[in-house]
Amino acid sequence: MPKARALTTKDDNARVSPYSKSKTSKSTTSKSNADKENADAKPSSKPKLTKAVAEIQSQYSDFRDIPLDEFDDEVPCYDDASVVRRKLNKLLTDKQNIPGTNKKWTQAGMAKEMEVLESRMGAVECHRNSTGPSPRSLGTFLKKKGKMGGGDSPAYYWGYVLLEKLRIWEGGKKSKAREEAEIEFSGGLVREDPKNLGPVIVFKGGPTPYWEPHGRDSLYYRLHHLS
Repeated sequence: MPKARALTTKDDNARVSPYSKSKTSKSTTSKSNADKENADAKPSSKPKLTKAVAEIQSQYSDFRDIPLDEFDDEVPCYDDASVVRRKLNKLLTDKQNIPGTNKKWTQAGMAKEMEVLESRMGAVECHRNSTGPSPRSLGTFLKKKGKMGGGDSPAYYWGYVLLEKLRIWEGGKKSKAREEAEIEFSGGLVREDPKNLGPVIVFKGGPTPYWEPHGRDSLYYRLHHLS
């Protein structure tokens, strides 16, 4: 009786399927791992509800009602415009809910919150866009560059106020730079954009002109804004 021939073709082809499935499984596993990493990152961005935070939130039913210290009838801004801009953009990209609502942070919603704060706390003088915060002024401010780019915009001031109230409401800690600014600029930073200042006179052989944030309690501020 002749020896049976081995069926190699079908058997070999049958081995292709498991390897193909393993690739799909690997892709699914990678995606699953990526999802886990993203899921793990979200809770860490939210401060824990400590006893101090619980007391704040029980004392004030609305984060907008949290009082802030003032200097010359204004809340001192200890973060420069670039820091405020970065924090506001983070609120927009994180897609978290506005406290006490089911609404996500959007530019329109953020501008509305600034308008609410202005109506409750009273208007402040701004060198530009003196009509107060608006979706337009916020959009323009978020596109600015530099330490104090857009520093004369109402979106800078009311953006800082909004962020400060949210920080206290959520129990966020002050950064080292923020604590240093409170010492260096005890009255807060002067809210001005260096690009909108007048021309700088430079004497021949003098240093290259540059601009740094000034404190509202400084001689510079009092000479230029209180005279």
